[in-house]
Amino acid sequence: MWNCLFFICSTLWSLSRANPQLNLPTPQPEIFYNGYTPNVATTPAQLRADHDRSQRFGPPYMDDGAGGSGSNSDDGLDDFRYGQTYDERMRLGYAYPTPRLNFSDRADDSPFSGDQNPSRGQDNRYANHNYGPTSSSTERNYGNFNDPPNNINQNNAPYAGVNPSYNNRNDQYNYNNNPNVEFVGVNNRNRFENPYLSNQDRFNLNQGYLERQRYQQDRRYQQELEKLRNLLVETDQKGSLECTANVAAQWNFETNVNDFTQTEALNAQQRYVEYQRITAEQSKHINKDLIFDRRLYRQLMLQSEVGPNSLPLDVLDRYNRLLNEMLFLYNDASICAYQQPFQCDLRYIPHLKDIMAKSRDWDELQHTWVEYHRKAGRGMRDNYEQLIDVMQDVASVNNVTNGGEYWFLAYESGNFRQDMDIVWEQIRPLYESLHSYVRRKLRDYYGPDRINRIAPIPSHILGNMYGQSWSNVLDILIPYPGRKLIDVTPRMVEQGYTPLLMFQLAEEFFTSINMSAVGPDFYRNSVFEQPLDRRILCEPSAWDFCNRHDYRVKICTDINQRSLVSVHHEMAHIQYFLQYRHLPKIFRNGANPAFHQAVGDAIGLSVSTPKHLQTLGLLQRSLDESSYDINYLFTMAIDKVAFLPFALALDNWRYDVFSGNANKRVMNCHYWNLREKYSGIKPPVLRSEKDFDVGAKYHIPANIPYIKYFFSTVLQFQLYRRMCLVAGQYVPNDPRKPLHKCDIYRQPAAGNLLKQLMAKGASQPWQEVLEETLGEGRLDGSALREYFAPLEEWLRQESLRTNEYVGWNYDGDYCKRSIETAGLQIFGGYYNGVSRPLTNLLLLTLSAWLSYLTI
Repeated sequence: MWNCLFFICSTLWSLSRANPQLNLPTPQPEIFYNGYTPNVATTPAQLRADHDRSQRFGPPYMDDGAGGSGSNSDDGLDDFRYGQTYDERMRLGYAYPTPRLNFSDRADDSPFSGDQNPSRGQDNRYANHNYGPTSSSTERNYGNFNDPPNNINQNNAPYAGVNPSYNNRNDQYNYNNNPNVEFVGVNNRNRFENPYLSNQDRFNLNQGYLERQRYQQDRRYQQELEKLRNLLVETDQKGSLECTANVAAQWNFETNVNDFTQTEALNAQQRYVEYQRITAEQSKHINKDLIFDRRLYRQLMLQSEVGPNSLPLDVLDRYNRLLNEMLFLYNDASICAYQQPFQCDLRYIPHLKDIMAKSRDWDELQHTWVEYHRKAGRGMRDNYEQLIDVMQDVASVNNVTNGGEYWFLAYESGNFRQDMDIVWEQIRPLYESLHSYVRRKLRDYYGPDRINRIAPIPSHILGNMYGQSWSNVLDILIPYPGRKLIDVTPRMVEQGYTPLLMFQLAEEFFTSINMSAVGPDFYRNSVFEQPLDRRILCEPSAWDFCNRHDYRVKICTDINQRSLVSVHHEMAHIQYFLQYRHLPKIFRNGANPAFHQAVGDAIGLSVSTPKHLQTLGLLQRSLDESSYDINYLFTMAIDKVAFLPFALALDNWRYDVFSGNANKRVMNCHYWNLREKYSGIKPPVLRSEKDFDVGAKYHIPANIPYIKYFFSTVLQFQLYRRMCLVAGQYVPNDPRKPLHKCDIYRQPAAGNLLKQLMAKGASQPWQEVLEETLGEGRLDGSALREYFAPLEEWLRQESLRTNEYVGWNYDGDYCKRSIETAGLQIFGGYYNGVSRPLTNLLLLTLSAWLSYLTI
């Protein structure tokens, strides 16, 4: 009850301080649809593009490096996904003084001027920062046109001083894709039509007054609209120059690491962030409700978004301090070696990651998992609970209802979480078959006393600290051990491959599909291998210098098959840069945060095929045996398919805690419930709310979104399928042309499709981009299922042959809320299978033993 009273009072107080509405014609906005429910209109708040896009501090596309610049702060090497964004390594948010706004080229009475009455203070700061209608109606109501003139805001209304009686409240804008907007109402006249009709007495000023007045105001509106276009052009040019200066400083640091270049990079980054804050503040004060050109509207909205940097300076400082403290705990985490209590300097990289990948000792793996999660995660729980509150403030200043909605804001869908769950349900049968097979092989290896045939798999034995990829236990899992996997590395060494040759091959791959050559400057400026005279940061990355001509790659290339694929992936980023370079800077990005990654990975699928390796002369013969096919698809599946439920659970957990769906007091148990629900994986020992296991993943303390990896992993197969179809290299239900053997090399039709998608950049919502290029307006998991269809059938036959249970059953508690239970760590065996009476007996026995010791 008190909450309701507080909400009503707050609402009334907010309304009393709100800006007066402009008395303008009620427009008819265009209705957009999301991909899954074509009869449900997507709200304008769902049409925002990547809210991080205005915060790009430099090259947005990196390989493998998800953490900080140092290796100890990085767990990204666990991800098979290449393409981390640069701002994920350069933490968002800086406490800079509030800039003085300079609104040049904009008159005070401009129709795009926001209310800048200083008496309104902070409450008015984001008054004009909205994305269309705030109600569920399809019409934006700007007030009653029959109101008396003194109710009009004379400083803001574009029709200030006009007698409002000539209008009626049913006048509307016809808002469609045509920017030449019509007036509908009086005489149903086109706004660019001559106002003096032939059947009127043009000398009767009283009769023609309203039409002439409307014409004058329309003309003034067009003049102001042209000023706005010029302002955006000027902002785009300045923003490009600022971005270029910043990227150059970051490049100098990463290719020549020393104290001087580091200081210069930090200073340049601060200057760029400050410029972005000023630009965003200017954009927020422009009344966007009067902009009926979709492209201008989208450009201005993207320019207005600065994410956490929109926070008041004191809250922004708190946000930064919380992230700094959590990252310090994460980076500082070290544990003692198993059965070696005096060797306590083991860190995640390189020690613990290596142990989790190579050890086959159940107890050592369990010790490593438990201790690392205790050291890395538990200490940051209090800070994270505070971060949840700050994320609510971030959502508020970005005009979103809660932190959960803000977390998925970049994907422009009000049903994004439900949409991703629908995609997961498409893929789940394949994952369950894979999970069942992997559980059986691990049970055969470790014994049925440790792994139940129908229960979730303990996460510590999957070759990875987080159970997100199972590639490191391939020696246990491989379907046909006698059929070696394809590895062309020896042939590459024999044939004298060099880093330069590998990039030239990648360039030739793209030119063969009718895409652009990169030019000599790319080779002259890029770094392909470790220099001998200086230290560089070797994480593979593609760099856009924001000037439409300077694109580079930084990578310490090895001569092996993995690097060959990685080089093609990096070149895909460069091609993306080239294809959308004609757009304004704010649009020079992927349609959403996952697109760059998905395009690079789709190219990697083609380059990895035996057919392409044979074309390059790296494979002597074609391997047509089904056993080789199954091994190949299996190695892909335990990396890509196994990863999907982990990524989905991780960000669905954040959505729940940021939105308040999951209480802070049970958020660790909620995490394990999601892991069990999506992945069929459980912790190796009983957990409690004293723990904070999710904090042991770098992206949690760094507050970096992770759902883009789920999205890009699914989307890459969708792109790949469409390219293969248009190239004629894949024919559904034809065993001679399966999807997993498709190679788009020398197929211009596939390249033309990819060029069409890339050239749109971020100028349209991603659903529209997919609809116009692929004919599919949503993310779709069916392509991934088609790719792995031979493996899925093989897994089905295996489960029938071995009578293996497919799926998993919840076999007991994995996490307890009470602190008392948290102290009970039952190692090994069916810790969840212990009966309640036996658990109570153990607790009583332990309590009695401790009492005896204290006597």
